[in-house]
Amino acid sequence: MPEEMMQQNIAMEGMMPEGEMPLMEGKSPQTTPKPIDPNIATRLPEEKLKEIGAKVVKDYDADISSRSEWEKSAATWLKLFAGYRDPKTFPWTDCSNIHIPLTGIACLQFQARAYEALLPSKEIAKCYSTDGKTVDSATRSQRYLNWQLYEDMEEWDEEMDGLLLSLPIYGSQVKKTYYDHVKKRVSSRVLGIDEFVAPYKTKRLEDVPRKTHALNEYANDIILNGKNGTYINTDGLDKGNSQRKSPSPQMTEQSDKINQITPANFVDNDTRLILEQHRKWDLDGDGIQEDYIMWVDYETQKVLRIESALYIDPITKEIKRAEYFTSYTFIPNPESWMGFGFGHLLEGLNESANTLINQLIDAGTLSNVIGGFVNRRSGLKTGDLEFEMGVFKGVDISTDDIRKAIFNLDFKGPSNVLFTLLSLIQTYAREITTVSEQMMGKLPPSDTTATTMLAVMEQGMKVFSTIHKRIHRSLKKELKKIVELNKAHVDEQVYFTVQDSTSGEMQTYQAGWMDFANNIDVVPSSDPSITSRAEKLIKAKEAYGIGSQNPMIVNNPEAVYRLTKEILEALEIKNIDQILKKPPPPPPPPDNPPQEENAGFLKEKAATVHPAQAHLDHLQEHDIFGQSIWGQQLTPQGKKLLEAHRQETLAAAYMQQVQGGMNAIPRGVQGMAGPSGNQGGFETPTGQMPEFASGLAEGGVMGAVSGGEGAYPRNI
Repeated sequence: MPEEMMQQNIAMEGMMPEGEMPLMEGKSPQTTPKPIDPNIATRLPEEKLKEIGAKVVKDYDADISSRSEWEKSAATWLKLFAGYRDPKTFPWTDCSNIHIPLTGIACLQFQARAYEALLPSKEIAKCYSTDGKTVDSATRSQRYLNWQLYEDMEEWDEEMDGLLLSLPIYGSQVKKTYYDHVKKRVSSRVLGIDEFVAPYKTKRLEDVPRKTHALNEYANDIILNGKNGTYINTDGLDKGNSQRKSPSPQMTEQSDKINQITPANFVDNDTRLILEQHRKWDLDGDGIQEDYIMWVDYETQKVLRIESALYIDPITKEIKRAEYFTSYTFIPNPESWMGFGFGHLLEGLNESANTLINQLIDAGTLSNVIGGFVNRRSGLKTGDLEFEMGVFKGVDISTDDIRKAIFNLDFKGPSNVLFTLLSLIQTYAREITTVSEQMMGKLPPSDTTATTMLAVMEQGMKVFSTIHKRIHRSLKKELKKIVELNKAHVDEQVYFTVQDSTSGEMQTYQAGWMDFANNIDVVPSSDPSITSRAEKLIKAKEAYGIGSQNPMIVNNPEAVYRLTKEILEALEIKNIDQILKKPPPPPPPPDNPPQEENAGFLKEKAATVHPAQAHLDHLQEHDIFGQSIWGQQLTPQGKKLLEAHRQETLAAAYMQQVQGGMNAIPRGVQGMAGPSGNQGGFETPTGQMPEFASGLAEGGVMGAVSGGEGAYPRNI
């Protein structure tokens, strides 16, 4: 086949059928019974495959090398967290070798708080309509998505639990979100530090030129994938590597020490290191690099599979790149996409604390041990000086005074300076991790007010709040990836069963892929600004206490209901809707037609102003009536009642303006010129300002209030 035609075919095969996503396997497609989509590697000449394989391995090794210093540090962080100590022989064999778990405590404290704050028990995701027309689709999508995360993706909660623990250790973690063709569902799992590799000197993971998922695949599975057509070039890959291959030798070595594993255990390991590299490459020779995923055996540099990372959106028909990886960052690193964690921040302090505590113990040991010098002419042997409790030993010496034959070395006890330094280091560690006594579960003084307690908690949680916001932002990106996968892989109609939060009964619901494609967006349901249930409860109680003293809230059943519900939600009370009944909506305010009021003025009957009515529209009708032939027939008492009603209505319009903003009054009464140039902004059908609004003409609303003609009543 001519080279030009081959390149065109490669470009065509790189695109998936409409609605299809590229291969999204967590480890590899090893158990897939048949090829999932065309393997572009089958269309490439051998020379091209050798070039690709060599380049993939070379770039991978370069990326590993770029983070070598970070790996050395990460191995230390893992030791500090796990409490692993290398054997000590100084100052003597079996001397004190204690570890103070500063890093471990900080990480465990963070994980406990973050898990509760970021992963609420009711729901993880919220979907909403972006155009206001697809509310029902958003509701179905939200219900399905939460069922998917809690039930269908059985590993998701466990993976997030582990991520929140390892994230503060290393400062960065990566999750891979993909469609598992074996399990026939979406999966999302955390990649270990030794599994995911990308160039270190890049600030955002989205901007790195390549991302590599290092897989340890069983040789037998590789052969099976070769037989079913998923892989090519599997000849000679029927055995595992002669020695263990690891993308992070320092991390692997340290992990083996902690788990008491020796390299000998892996000599006969039946796995091979397969590189799944996501990168750009110009395969069709058009001078433009496209997105591909390439599987390469690390040892032989054989290309096993190449597929496009592009897909066609089933709705917009746009060509999009499939995003697999989501970066979670603890503290941003100005030099790299890999952040900082407690391991980095506490490394020096933790090592110093370990040194000090061991020096204290060793000093105490020396001060309690009997030792010194013995006069050789005394006839004593060293064995004679080993004492047991309650045992008296006889000595036969030539000297008159036994104290002259034996000299005890005087070892000082632990220095107070060491205690002071150890306390100082622990204080610094608490400040770095912002772990206050209240955050560790210790009760505050009994006279501490809720407001003070809340202020203390918020001050102590500022650092954690910012970290939670970063995790919240990353979680949003991951949820968006799941939505895209649902759009491509969920059936037109799918049924699922969840437990109703109100009744506790199992309910069956329905959703479909169109729901996720129907102008919806997704966000985490958690509030990143609240870092604990206690903080949420204190805020809810404080708001309720303030509201109970405010007449505007006390007299509003809806407001009282919402404040009470917030407290019950903070307490995580089930079946709230059964305990707390929502008040019925208030009846609509009466709005007497101005025509009926005008008829009442003819009969010398007074009218009542209702605060919620459209006051200025109301006044216009009265102005028309006053200038009509019927208005001229009003008695003096009727005119007086009409004028009084005008004044009250205008005052109500002003109060409506003050309470609802300037936009609450549609036509004027804002001190601006109306359509006919009136300074008061109020216009009658004849273009003349009504008599009762003359105060507005002279000084605007405030002028009328201050006592001009037509001023508002003083009792307003």
